[in-house]
Amino acid sequence: MTLRLLCAFLLASSVLCGADEVLTDKSSPSKVMALYQKVLAAARKEPPAPGGIICIGSSHMQLWKSVKEDLAPLTVHNYGIGGSRMTHATDLFIDNLAIPFKPRAVILYEGSNDINAGTQPEEVLANFRKLYGKLHAALPQARLYVLGVVPSPGKRFEKIADLRKANELIAKECATQPWMKFIDVTEPLIGADGKPREELFIPGNIHMLPAGYVVWKSVIAPVIVPTENPFEHVK
Repeated sequence: MTLRLLCAFLLASSVLCGADEVLTDKSSPSKVMALYQKVLAAARKEPPAPGGIICIGSSHMQLWKSVKEDLAPLTVHNYGIGGSRMTHATDLFIDNLAIPFKPRAVILYEGSNDINAGTQPEEVLANFRKLYGKLHAALPQARLYVLGVVPSPGKRFEKIADLRKANELIAKECATQPWMKFIDVTEPLIGADGKPREELFIPGNIHMLPAGYVVWKSVIAPVIVPTENPFEHVK
């Protein structure tokens, strides 16, 4: 093992050891639901104050442990749940982990597990439409930020065409509403050779190293922080 790979492995271990089991689309539905129930119970026990920003989504969101620092000084609560798909976000997360807490904005990351499981981009879009329809009906002043799909290396990257199609459809949908914004975090994770930048991913894994989240911060923070900062602590 090279020194670079060894360092990457050690960083990966530090990312994963402090987290719950990291679920993917291969995880059993019961495990995904168990993690959802755990996150929901914790959120209800110590509910976030109204007017904050809530993150929902799958494992890439769950592992964004630096989100509060990356989006400082914003008030951010991360309720990411590994193994989830857009259907989970539409049928469960938006109803129970977002709307009841009256956030001023929601950051959504879903799509990786959908595309890898063979869900067509058009179906991902249809579920996304249901999700934002619920959010806007319940909280018409809330803003929605949607992150592009992470182009994980390995077998998943074989579906890059469907991944990009899903991004394209959702980006066009977001452009129809002034309170929605699509943020492309896909292409910055791809190198000049057209492949995922290996230095950003855990070796042999679909998940990102801290370096990948540095890229996320560089793309996401300049969009969200200036927009949301004026609303921080506004009653």
